Amino acid sequence: MDGWQWRAWVGPPEGGKLGAAFLVTPTRLLTCAHTVQGLDEARIGFPGLSEGLPARVVRCGDWRREGDMGDIAVLELREPVPYAPARLAAPDELHEYSSRGRTFGVCGFPRRFDENERHATVTTSPSRVMRQEWLEIRTARGEWLEEGYSGSAVYDTATGEVIGMVTNAELRDGDRAELGWMLPLTNIRKYWEELDDLLPLRWASAEARRELRELLDGVRFTEPIGADLERAVGRPVSAGFRSVWASVRYVAEGLAEERLVRYLATLGRHLPEERRQRLAGWSARRMPAAAPGTSGTSGPAPASVIVRLERVTFDNAFDVTVHTWIDGAEGPSRPTMRVPERRVRTVVEEGVSAMVSTLYARDWMIEFAVPESWLGKPFEQWYLDARNKIRMRQRPVVVRDVDRLRPDSIRRDQAHHRWRLLNARGRSEPRPIPCDEPRRGSEFQDWLEAHVDFCVLVYGSRPVKSRLTAALNNGIPVMLWARTPCEGPSHDDCRGHHVLDALTAAVDETHPGDLPRVALALRKEALLAPKDKPHCGRDLTLLWDDPSRLPDPPLAMEV
Repeated sequence: MDGWQWRAWVGPPEGGKLGAAFLVTPTRLLTCAHTVQGLDEARIGFPGLSEGLPARVVRCGDWRREGDMGDIAVLELREPVPYAPARLAAPDELHEYSSRGRTFGVCGFPRRFDENERHATVTTSPSRVMRQEWLEIRTARGEWLEEGYSGSAVYDTATGEVIGMVTNAELRDGDRAELGWMLPLTNIRKYWEELDDLLPLRWASAEARRELRELLDGVRFTEPIGADLERAVGRPVSAGFRSVWASVRYVAEGLAEERLVRYLATLGRHLPEERRQRLAGWSARRMPAAAPGTSGTSGPAPASVIVRLERVTFDNAFDVTVHTWIDGAEGPSRPTMRVPERRVRTVVEEGVSAMVSTLYARDWMIEFAVPESWLGKPFEQWYLDARNKIRMRQRPVVVRDVDRLRPDSIRRDQAHHRWRLLNARGRSEPRPIPCDEPRRGSEFQDWLEAHVDFCVLVYGSRPVKSRLTAALNNGIPVMLWARTPCEGPSHDDCRGHHVLDALTAAVDETHPGDLPRVALALRKEALLAPKDKPHCGRDLTLLWDDPSRLPDPPLAMEV
């Protein structure tokens, strides 16, 4: 019973109950702004424990009338209570929580002669989003919501973890509702940023985050700061931020640590001197990546030559652009050339060779952003130096889906979400796809769509077109496969299974940022392996789509 003491009611000072609330610190509770509309003071009760405790009402959202967003209020108790606050779910787990058919509990305080609380079971899913603010919730058969549930936590009944708060119910005849609205924690914290101090975030300790948030409190997000943000992360940022803290949180939770270091360094010039000094001190003490040569992976993010191939709709030709990517931003590039398919390799080899001089003394790799039908090309066999027969396999070589480089690409958005999850996880956790994979066509598509946590796929042999398309459409950011098909008469002990087991084991606990280096090492091992035996590094393709490495599209492609 002790695990549920954080559930509370809220009412006016003169008595009665208006709705629900839940304890998040020993002195603070969350509820809806509309529940305490017109009140500066309220009364709080923890059923069976403490009743009628005085509290101050602090409005922190944008809600003023029915239909408004930001329906949030904080209740501040005069004295701390001895009850454990609610456990809050991590923001990056909310999608998974609500997408696997789980049921959740809510607890309300409707008008009843016995004055007891009432409980209901609800379900929700990520697809039930409403105006990018709420998620629709539906009650179990025979249960309902009614007046008095507003402000209730929505919590996992097995773990007690809270994922959001009930704000509305669609009341029908008899003032009962089977449908309601939930404000997820990810949106509650937009309006009450102090909630970030309490969430189980991974990018810094709670103490360090609180210090940084307080340091940036009240700093508005302006256009000059937005420009610095885009330069720091190396791509356009479409999200609107209510504050500088919200933008810091965006970088910290979705990108490599070195991006956060770079962004914080640019913020200083937008702050008053006293805050600038405090921010510099915080970065020196709290961010190990501020020291040279450290990052969220085993080493700094490598520079790149990024080869972009766009198929032209006529003449069987391609637009070829060779970019460089240095220190998180676009470096020198070559003008786009339109060439027939038969000349693509020659033009690419010449372009990459010309760019190498800009990368001397750096750790660098080669990225081929190409159409889907070209993802299986043996690019590592192409030449860095054709005259001296030096192949590109001397460096890490990866492929990318060129469609994801387009600003209007749905695939790009899908991949961004999965990459954020992968980067936050910090390890690959590959999903093996055997050469005798039973799922076909739409079944494979549905399987990937249902598992939003799948980020790395490893194939036992070259994936057929339907599976490759399904993986790209679902935003899978990393895939590995040997291009050699599995042609054994039986799959009981076939080449594909041996390759799959070895490749899965090789990348299992690898940080996603280290995968190009791992693929390079496997290819080098394969050079020395017996040619008559399978090796997971032979004919290896690595699709590796880090959405932060996003060079500007050539002008010809923007038209």
